[in-house]
Amino acid sequence: MVRVRASAPGKAILVGEHFVVEGSPAIAVALDVRAHVTVERIGENAVQVISRELGEATYGEHKKEDQLYPIYVAAREIVQRSNERTGLKIIVESNIPPGAGMGSSAAVAVATVAATARLFGLTLTPDEIAQSALAAEVIVHGKPSGIDPTVSSYGGAILFKKGDKPKRINANFEQIRLILADSGIQRSTGKLVSKVLETKKKFPGILEPLYRSATELAERTREALENGDFATVGELMNINHGLLSALGVSNAKLEELVYAAREAGALGSKITGAGGGGMVLALCWKEDAESVSQRLRDLAARIIVTPVSEKGVIYTLES
Repeated sequence: MVRVRASAPGKAILVGEHFVVEGSPAIAVALDVRAHVTVERIGENAVQVISRELGEATYGEHKKEDQLYPIYVAAREIVQRSNERTGLKIIVESNIPPGAGMGSSAAVAVATVAATARLFGLTLTPDEIAQSALAAEVIVHGKPSGIDPTVSSYGGAILFKKGDKPKRINANFEQIRLILADSGIQRSTGKLVSKVLETKKKFPGILEPLYRSATELAERTREALENGDFATVGELMNINHGLLSALGVSNAKLEELVYAAREAGALGSKITGAGGGGMVLALCWKEDAESVSQRLRDLAARIIVTPVSEKGVIYTLES
């Protein structure tokens, strides 16, 4: 029995979340924290999904939407592109915390698409993998920008703008560590995106300048990354946090974590992802990671310290 195993990284947005939904560019990086998916054929004409975190479900002719349904949809995208008429068994093991702004659902979808395609002998580009995974993201988040599956497919640092081809940023992150501090507050990405869009619609004259600022901010961040100027990257992250606060997606706990990271020596810190809860992201030099993470450990539900992953989706073939 041939099985294909694929893994895909989580992500953190350095600058541009929320603004990216309306067409501004954003910059995100892949994290060395991964979701692993194994896919194999089974005799019955159904798709069985087994998740260490979420349990099991089987999908056939009858539509059954639940927490595992997006994984089925990701696999179905590839089944429909192939001539295969077979059942599938999909086993999911993810080290990416769900609902934390780290792209957990996208990484699972990307790994599912990649493993299923490889099982069927299909060769997909990172763009094609991301586009297929986006169908699952629509179910999870409602109106996703597409940045999460794109970064998870490519790896490294990506400049992303809806409608444009993603651009890989040539940056050396060897001496950099990213620290993610979990606020412990659950939130819905879809609801927060809708809330921000409603606020923009209510106060267009006030918020549209913020969106223009976000575009300039992303371009300046790209330049700083390519020049290895991480002090400036940190400053720009701090500015981006202020813009996100103005959109109404921060709260007292997130602000506490953001400022604690800066006081402990982080180059920059901000909300990452939808806000409202989830994770705060701190950028720091490798040698400062321990002191910054120690300070945040006293305040956060959990801490993740990770380098940037230059690799996107990875395959291994098992038999």
